[in-house]
Amino acid sequence: MEAMQVANTAFAVDVYKKLSEKDKTANLVFAPLCTSTSLALAYKAAKGDTATQLKQGLHLENVKDVPFSCQTITADTSKLSSFYSLKMVKRLYVEKSLNPTTEFMSSIKRPFPSELELADFKDKTEDTRLQINKSVSDLTDGKFENILVEGSVNDQTKILLINAAYFKTSWMKKFPEEQIKECPFRINKTETKPVEMMNLEATFCLGYINDLKTKILELPCHNKHMSMVILLPKDIEDDSTGLEQLEKELTPEKLIQWTNPSMMANTKVNVFLPKFKAKGEYDFKPVLESLGMTHLFDENASDFSEMSESKGVVFSQALHRVSLDVVEEGADSQDMLGHRILQHKDEFNANHPFIYFFRHNKTRNICFIGKFCSP
Repeated sequence: MEAMQVANTAFAVDVYKKLSEKDKTANLVFAPLCTSTSLALAYKAAKGDTATQLKQGLHLENVKDVPFSCQTITADTSKLSSFYSLKMVKRLYVEKSLNPTTEFMSSIKRPFPSELELADFKDKTEDTRLQINKSVSDLTDGKFENILVEGSVNDQTKILLINAAYFKTSWMKKFPEEQIKECPFRINKTETKPVEMMNLEATFCLGYINDLKTKILELPCHNKHMSMVILLPKDIEDDSTGLEQLEKELTPEKLIQWTNPSMMANTKVNVFLPKFKAKGEYDFKPVLESLGMTHLFDENASDFSEMSESKGVVFSQALHRVSLDVVEEGADSQDMLGHRILQHKDEFNANHPFIYFFRHNKTRNICFIGKFCSP
């Protein structure tokens, strides 16, 4: 399982860097686990160079049994929706006239129980579009209502990758409502914007990256099944958000090392965290192509012969939608009142840009990753 966690972390960091390049100062959030699961299913369907590109792009070289690893992670993470407001749609819609083989369809039933659906783009294009929209809306409790706009699919659509994920935080220790105040959030060296700032004093896991002057805080969600991990530079030390040096140094290996429990310690911390909503809407085709997975979209090069004997089977689109609400809700934190007067405590004041991710603690896989640069 560790090999899959390393692979998924590497993919998450790769995509984060690609999306971040587009606009250094924009807020960002996406759900890497949705995409890596969808692409692992595509890897199962692929052969030749197409399979090689997926293997390399997803960093699966050291994963001995990809379907089994995906099955384990999917089984574990699907349980999260019973504890949280969490919905994750990771689906490939495959044109039914491609006739996926019976052998292939039976081989994916256990590792990818609901990740592939046959669709009739060829003869019932508009009906299929509306049906997919309704399905995604239902699966996300109405958060994503019109994921396929009119004209976005046609009778030539072969494979459609759709990822949609929604999460609303519920903390192990609730941020007291009476402590929420409007505060200035510094978006760069000279500008600020008002933000609703939550505040809680409690014992949390805290780490520090000395050479980057960056604090790392782990905020456990209710029942500790998930945690938000925040990487906060000490100050804004460049001409934009203050995250450039951290982003430059960010690698999968370093991220795993920095957030390793052995590198962090339980500390009494006075935490200030913005209450915010983040949304992400991406066309992942250019992102995946830039990560070397070009055959997915190239009719002359793609090889999905593990799934279908048809030629020219390609991904027509790869859509990714995320909605994240970071709010004060959680378990009652009255038990913390004894810690109101602390002899020694650290302060963690996220009043300037930071990188964050939400980790499933059992498998240590990143479900969401992003950065908050501006309210």
